Amino acid sequence: MKKVLSYTLVLLVALCCGAASRAAAQDVGGNPANWCRNGAFTRDAEEFGVARVAGRKGSRVYFQGDEEGCPGPSAKCRQKAYVVAGDEVLVSRAFGDWRCAWYQPARGSETVGWLPAQQLRASGPAAAAGPPLAMWLGAWSFYDNSLRLSRGRRAGSLRVAGHATWLGINPGNVHVGEVAGEAAPAGNVLSVGGADDDCRLTLRLVGSYLLAVDNKQCGGMNVTFDGVYRRKK
Repeated sequence: MKKVLSYTLVLLVALCCGAASRAAAQDVGGNPANWCRNGAFTRDAEEFGVARVAGRKGSRVYFQGDEEGCPGPSAKCRQKAYVVAGDEVLVSRAFGDWRCAWYQPARGSETVGWLPAQQLRASGPAAAAGPPLAMWLGAWSFYDNSLRLSRGRRAGSLRVAGHATWLGINPGNVHVGEVAGEAAPAGNVLSVGGADDDCRLTLRLVGSYLLAVDNKQCGGMNVTFDGVYRRKK
């Protein structure tokens, strides 16, 4: 009897460990394959592009969420937000026949979600040599965060200076962060900060969008430069 109980216990432990291993394989870093959401958009992929929504004039294409079983035909997957033919979106990784997309309207907050790949038309491939240095220059913003890019002291380099803010629920609970450095872009990617620096920031210039992702060491608690920045007018 003891041998049977012992064997059963070992089997249960093995099954639990196996289930945990499978869950970990499906949820690497806490980001399941079907995730497409704000706050993680710039760090869930390394390849980004610009696309236009295709279709009849005025036709709507609704965003899909990333709940379990989504994106897909289920009614629960469709969000209220939508884009129309001709709208420009920033796209990243694929999930089946869907692309994770970021849409920034002329007014209001951005929308992030899945769009059907068949209704997106790429605006054109990026130049192999990367964008001209002049396209990086200027003041960029993402909500209360700001980045300023100017020409560096070395030929072909850029100087980056930025400020980030996190506002807590309670009044006066404010954390801030800063970044400063100089580097030369490699194609459309600019990396500021080395192995010896606490704060490291990676910028990607994709069309008129400047995507930022940091190592979460660029300021106080919860402070991050992560986001999609637009050039200030």
